[in-house]
Amino acid sequence: MGLTIREIAARAGVSAATVSRVVNGTGAVAPEKREQVLAVLGEQQAAPRRRRSANAAGKTLGVLMLPGTESDPRVIVNKLSAITEKLPRKWSLQLLSSEILPLELEARHLRGELAGLIIAGHGGCAPELGRVFARIPHVWLNSHRLADEGQTVLMGNEFAGRLAARYLIERGCRRPAVLDVASVNPGFPARVDGFRFEFFAQERECGRIAVTLPGGTAGFETAPAEVLEAALNGADYSGCDGLFSPEERLTALFYRVLTRRGGGVTIPVVSCNHTPEYLAGLYPRPASIDLGNRMLAELALDELLRRISGAPGRADHVAVIATPQLVPGER
Repeated sequence: MGLTIREIAARAGVSAATVSRVVNGTGAVAPEKREQVLAVLGEQQAAPRRRRSANAAGKTLGVLMLPGTESDPRVIVNKLSAITEKLPRKWSLQLLSSEILPLELEARHLRGELAGLIIAGHGGCAPELGRVFARIPHVWLNSHRLADEGQTVLMGNEFAGRLAARYLIERGCRRPAVLDVASVNPGFPARVDGFRFEFFAQERECGRIAVTLPGGTAGFETAPAEVLEAALNGADYSGCDGLFSPEERLTALFYRVLTRRGGGVTIPVVSCNHTPEYLAGLYPRPASIDLGNRMLAELALDELLRRISGAPGRADHVAVIATPQLVPGER
């Protein structure tokens, strides 16, 4: 830092010990004094950051996967792989503990150990952590919700639902339906809504198959596979001649349920998120909507480096959304 701890303390009107506790993330500091110190540090960091190039040497980006939100690990690994391949020379990624304290996260940024954050997960974090995010350049890799900011849904989710509807309409389905189940991902209901809206816009009808989870289950992502399979087995699919499954974990279990009933899958199915690991071995192979996860990750990295260089962040701390693409199935 350009200023000494004593100089920062003098400008902030606090003691040197208070500045030390803020910078190192140790000890209790009154909120108003913390804000005074952070204001001085923010002024000091702003000018150099504006001059810094996103290709500056020796920078570290933290990867924080929030606890308890059950993001699909396969999708997250795919996104991080894309980021690693595009990471500028002399930059590095550091995987942070999901249990890291907000003050420690803030202190690492103040000490220059973290230039920015890549956040994965659907939110549900403590308000204090959300406030720390606001002080650090960051991007999210997915739709999310925060207590103080509401929720942010990537626009590709709604369009994915509309693509699924068009796919089933093109195949002549007259009684299509969508699987609807509680989810911790704010993007999931957007896919359902997009599907239903497309039928409404075309003045057609579609069904909704409600999948009921046991009480107290936050979403299907947190339910054990056997519990989710039992819930899918209890749903009513009668009269349905085409199905949209908004998440591939559901699709794989849906196929298992119908296979165990003895009839197998005899209707067109369109899935979402294009995770081949879940679809391997399914027959007939369902169509799948690719949300462009790799491209999204690359755009997120570009946006984060832009913010670190001093450019103002775009709205909602998300990158430009890649356009979803439909991958045809076997039926």
